[in-house]
Amino acid sequence: MKVIFSFVFLLGFIAVNAQSKDEKELTEKTYLLSHTVFGSKDSATLEGLLSKTVSYGHSHGNLQTRSEMIKGVTHNVSNYTDTAVSAIKIFIEDNTAIVRYLFKAKENKKDGTVTDLNFAMMLVWIKENGEWKLMGRQAVSLS
Repeated sequence: MKVIFSFVFLLGFIAVNAQSKDEKELTEKTYLLSHTVFGSKDSATLEGLLSKTVSYGHSHGNLQTRSEMIKGVTHNVSNYTDTAVSAIKIFIEDNTAIVRYLFKAKENKKDGTVTDLNFAMMLVWIKENGEWKLMGRQAVSLS
C-alpha cells in the first residue's frame, strides 16, 4: 500500500512541477479568485485580479462590469462552505489564456436556506504589463 501511495504522490508531484510558469500562476490566480469571491470577499484582492474591462458572467445569465462585480461580491451576505475547485484545464496562446474548471459549494443564505452550487467555469485571462488579469468569466450551472 505504501508503494502505491508513494507512486501516486510522485505522479502528482511530477504533474504539478511539469506546469509552465504561466500555468502555475494561472492556477494560483484561479484558486485566489475562487477564495476571494466565495470566501474573503476582499475588494483589494479583486481589484488586483481584474482587468479594467472584465465581463463577469453568472450561471443565471446576469453579466456584470468590473465595478458591479466588485460591489456584488463585497456586499454578498451569503456564506459559502464545502467549496471545491477541481479538474482545472489551462490553454495558453500568447498573452491570452482560458482556464476551465469545476466548482462546487454550499451557499448558506441569510434566510437560513442552503443551496448546492455545481458549476462549470470558464475564465479568460490576459496579460497586462506582464501580469495575468481576469478579462472574462462565465459560470454554467451543472445542476
